[in-house]
Amino acid sequence: MIECLPAGICSWDYVLRGDGHEARIVFNWMSEQGRLWLDGREYRIEKDGPFSGSWRMESDEATLFTARKTSAFTRTFEIAGAGVQATLHAASPFGRTMVVETGGRQCVIAPAHPFTRRATMSGTCGDFRLAAFAFWLTGLVWRRAANSGSS
Repeated sequence: MIECLPAGICSWDYVLRGDGHEARIVFNWMSEQGRLWLDGREYRIEKDGPFSGSWRMESDEATLFTARKTSAFTRTFEIAGAGVQATLHAASPFGRTMVVETGGRQCVIAPAHPFTRRATMSGTCGDFRLAAFAFWLTGLVWRRAANSGSS
């Protein structure tokens, strides 16, 4: 199990710990981009454009994963890269729980309870980098929902 803890009480940034790995997830304040530090290695999350539904997880050497939102009306992403095809989708239309499915494996990203940003990842994604990228996308979905709810 991977524990996902907010970096601060009002922060959308996270620290992920578990399965012998650690990650720090950072969202840019004014955009839907950010950074990941996975076991000390830095990756950039870049969006293809302000109205695009595509993101890339990149290192200085190459693009590791890409994610494409399948529809503006659903919380579903198709993730590809590092020899993996995965789908990240909402477990139900109303809750915040998200599910990563890849190669017959399933990983569930679930809030600790309805009034917190703390979460856990249970199951297996196979690759911690994929799990961290999927959690970054989940955090983006949660942040969008919180921002649209406060308008």
